[in-house]
Amino acid sequence: MTTNLAISEWIIEELIGLDATRFVISPGSRSTPLTVAVARNPQAKTTTHFDERGAAFFALGHAKATGKPAVLICTSGTAVANYFPAVVEASMDNIPLIILSADRPPELIGVGANQAIFQDNIYGNYPRLFKNLEPPRSNTDSEQVSTLVTELYHAATGSRPGPVHLNCQFREPLLPALTDNPDHTDIPTKTDGLNFEKTEHVEHAVKGESQPTPHPPLPVEQLELITKQIMDCPKGLIIVGRSVDAQYEKAILNLAESLNWPIFPDVQSRLRFTQHPDLINHFDLVLLKDEMNAEKPDMVIHLGGPYTSKRLLTYLNDSDSYYISVRKTPEQIDPNHQVDLVLQMDVGEFCISIDTENNNEGWIKSWNKAEAQVSKIIQDQFDQDETLSEPGISYQLSRSISNNHDLMVANSMAVREMEMFGALNKFGGRIFANRGASGIDGLCATAAGFQAGSGKALTLLIGDLAILHDLNSLSLISKSKHPIIIVLINNDGGGIFSFLPVRSETDIFESFFGTPHGWTFDKVAGMFALEYAKPKDLIDFQQVYSASLTGDRSMIIEIQTDRAQNHLNHQAIFKAIRES
Repeated sequence: MTTNLAISEWIIEELIGLDATRFVISPGSRSTPLTVAVARNPQAKTTTHFDERGAAFFALGHAKATGKPAVLICTSGTAVANYFPAVVEASMDNIPLIILSADRPPELIGVGANQAIFQDNIYGNYPRLFKNLEPPRSNTDSEQVSTLVTELYHAATGSRPGPVHLNCQFREPLLPALTDNPDHTDIPTKTDGLNFEKTEHVEHAVKGESQPTPHPPLPVEQLELITKQIMDCPKGLIIVGRSVDAQYEKAILNLAESLNWPIFPDVQSRLRFTQHPDLINHFDLVLLKDEMNAEKPDMVIHLGGPYTSKRLLTYLNDSDSYYISVRKTPEQIDPNHQVDLVLQMDVGEFCISIDTENNNEGWIKSWNKAEAQVSKIIQDQFDQDETLSEPGISYQLSRSISNNHDLMVANSMAVREMEMFGALNKFGGRIFANRGASGIDGLCATAAGFQAGSGKALTLLIGDLAILHDLNSLSLISKSKHPIIIVLINNDGGGIFSFLPVRSETDIFESFFGTPHGWTFDKVAGMFALEYAKPKDLIDFQQVYSASLTGDRSMIIEIQTDRAQNHLNHQAIFKAIRES
C-alpha cells in the first residue's frame, strides 16, 4: 500500500522540479508527511513560522519578490483558515501561491472528530484551482500525483497568476513507523483509489465591458481604432497602475512624449519618483486645484492594474473619456464602469505599437505648471519645518532611501502619505504594497518574505495598528538575512478615520474608530532583538535613518505623532495648494 509519506515525497519532488523550491511550513501533526518530505529533501528551501497567518503572508511576500509561487504547508483545522487573508490578497493581486493543507480522512469529517473541519474548497472563489486528494490506496502511483501537481502549478502561474489549493487527506499512521499516537482515532474505510475533486474558477466579463483580446501583437483593426481615437482626442491621459514592470518605463515615457499627454504614476510605480516633463508625480494633490479638476481628459489609457488614488477615481468618474485598459491579466478593473476597450497584452508592446503624434502642447503645459506649484509647496514646507509630521516623514524617507533598498508601504495612511508627499529620487529598488484587498494584516510578514526573496535590504513604512496586527511576524524580521528598517508611525490609533466624515461623531469617535492604545514599541523591539530609535524631530530622523542604512541589523524607528494635529497639517497643505 502506498504511504502518506510516499505521496508527500512525490508532491514535493514534482514542485521542486517545476522550480517551486521555497516551502513555508506551519508546524502541525496532520501535516507530518508533507513536512518530513520537505525537511529531508536537500533541494527544498524552508522557512518555519508558528503563526499560520504570518506564514502565509511571508509566502506572499516571497512570491511578490521572485515571481515564483512559494508553497505553504499546514495541518488541519483552523490552521487552514488562518491562510485565508493571504489567499485573498494573492488572488486579488495576481500573486502565485500554492497551499498544501493536511486534512482528516473522509470518515472523520462531520462526525465530531477532533480538529476536523470542512476544508473542501474552503477558500471559495479565490483560488485559481482547488483539488481534494483523498487518502492514498494501493493503486496510487506517482504519475497520477505528478499530473495533479503540474496542473496546480500551471494554474498558479498561468495567464492570471494566483493561489491554488491542494487539500491532502491523510489517515493514521501518518508515517510508516508511527503507530503509537495517543490521539489515534482513524478507522478503516472501504474507499478505494485516489479521488481528485476539482473546482475551477473562470473570470466572466461584466456586461458593457469589452472582452479581453488575445496576447500580442495588437490586432490591426484595434490599432486603427485607437489611432483614430487619439487623433480625435487631443487632451489625453496615461495612468500607470500597479503591476507594470519597470522594464516598460522607457516605452511609456516615449509614448507620452509623442502624444504630449501627462502620465499619472501610481505610488507603486518607480515612475512616481522619477523626474520627467510628462510625469505629474503629485497628481493626487494637483487634483485638489479646482481649475485642474475641471479639466477633464478626452481619452484615458490605463496601463496595468488598479491605482491607489481615490481623488483620481472621482476625477475620472465625472468625465466622459474614451477609456482603454491595457494589462497582461484578464480580470476586470473598472470600478467606475467606464472602460470602453480592454486589451489583454504586454504593456511595453502596446506602447511601441502606438505610432501617433499629438501637437497639442497646451494640455501638458497646464499640468506641468500645476505640478511645479505643488512640488514647490511641498518642498518649501518640509525643507524648512523640522517638526515631526506624517507627511514630512514620507517626504524625507523618499529622499533619503538607499539605492539598494526596496520600499514597502503599508495600507491605510502610509500608502496615501507616500503617494501625496513622496519626493523625487533616483530609486533603484522596488516599491510595493499589499493593495489587492488593501488590508492591514500580515504586513510585517510580507516585508520579511519579500526580503527573503529579493536578497536585498528593505524599508517598511507602517502605522501602529498595522504593526500590532502582525506583531508575531517581527520574529521573522528578526531572522532576516538583510536588514529590514521599520519606520513606524505611532499616532496612537487609527489615523485614517480622522479624514472620514465619522470624525464629526465626537461622542463615539475615539472609542470605536480612533481606538487609542497608549503603547510605545521600545520594549517590543527589545523582545524581538531589534534595534530601536525614537527621533525627536525631522533632522534627527534623517540622521537615524541614514545611519540605519549602513548597519547590518533590522530595527524599528518609531515616530510619535498626534492624530488630530496630523489632520490639521494635511488641511493646511491642502489649503495652500488650492489657493496657489
